[in-house]
Amino acid sequence: MSNLLLDLSFGVKRSDGYVSAIWRASTTRLGDFHLSTSSIAGIEKYSFNKSGMCSSAHSGADGAPGALRDRAGFRWRRAATPPRGSGRAARVAWIAFPTDYLSRPTQEDDGDVLWIAAAPACGATYVEFAYAAEPEQGIRGVLDVMQDRTLVRCAELPGGETLVIFCYHADWENKDLRVPGHGAVADVLFSADDPLASGRPLRHRFGPMPKDQEAVLLLEMGGAAITN
Repeated sequence: MSNLLLDLSFGVKRSDGYVSAIWRASTTRLGDFHLSTSSIAGIEKYSFNKSGMCSSAHSGADGAPGALRDRAGFRWRRAATPPRGSGRAARVAWIAFPTDYLSRPTQEDDGDVLWIAAAPACGATYVEFAYAAEPEQGIRGVLDVMQDRTLVRCAELPGGETLVIFCYHADWENKDLRVPGHGAVADVLFSADDPLASGRPLRHRFGPMPKDQEAVLLLEMGGAAITN
């Protein structure tokens, strides 16, 4: 018997086939939640424990610019789950996927990934993860009232909590970014226009270290190595 109650691979995809990185969301029979992906800087994993303590782990990748090697091993405490009947949830993670920074796929789709439709151009798809004390029916009722959010998945956890995954589209202001390699490796350009016609093969996520009671806030973009 698997130790996982939920094991979901997901990503964001445009109508022309351009995609985000593939993320994995999983919950254990002990009530812990894990969120992970791979990027330029290696494998990145976030753990949200039943106790409320959370952690970030990072296995670095050789050749990544120093600016893309984020701090690893930090810990924080997530916000408490609101009581049942409150109609509220405690957000623990939020990922933004700007549509114009998605990447040409580099592998065949084997059908095991849940692809979320990307927002229109100059927009972004937001995927959020939250803890609620409501059952799935109650969560669906709240989201029906909000209307701008789509339920991706609910996972009941031990102790009466429910992990809620939902998504929505919103506007995004495209701002290109060039990360210097400082002569050790090539610079990386994150550009909505993709001037090198590279397909943006390098995926990376950016985000600050959360403080206690805060959610992990992440931005994922696709870029390309440049040498001039």
